[in-house]
Amino acid sequence: MRRARACIGLALAVGFLGPLALAAEAPSASVEIVASKRAFTPDTLTLLKGEPATLAIRNDDEDLHAFVPLLLLQHANVQVSGNGAPEFNETGFVRVLIPPHGRVELRFTPKTAGTFHYICDLPGHSMRAQIVVK
Repeated sequence: MRRARACIGLALAVGFLGPLALAAEAPSASVEIVASKRAFTPDTLTLLKGEPATLAIRNDDEDLHAFVPLLLLQHANVQVSGNGAPEFNETGFVRVLIPPHGRVELRFTPKTAGTFHYICDLPGHSMRAQIVVK
């Protein structure tokens, strides 16, 4: 009888605490940005300072696009995955080129609050949007 109660108690604990453990491992923000028809969607997104974030950037066009975060990711630890071509310099992450129908994920933790613009700096594209870090 004791063993049955212990098993039931353990099952209930796992049932209640299991989702909490999974939530603790997930990044606090995961946002998809779509580059399509010479625009980024959404044009504004919000992240929290000090909270891990993932930006998934998808290129829905037949053309190459770039994701260039102005100032946001300087001196930040950025992990890049996907089929894009990232560029770094002495200040850190500069930009990533995303091939037609490609996808890139950037994982980082914003360290400074403020409004940061990002652009596609390829000639004639004029794509601009912003990230607000609170």
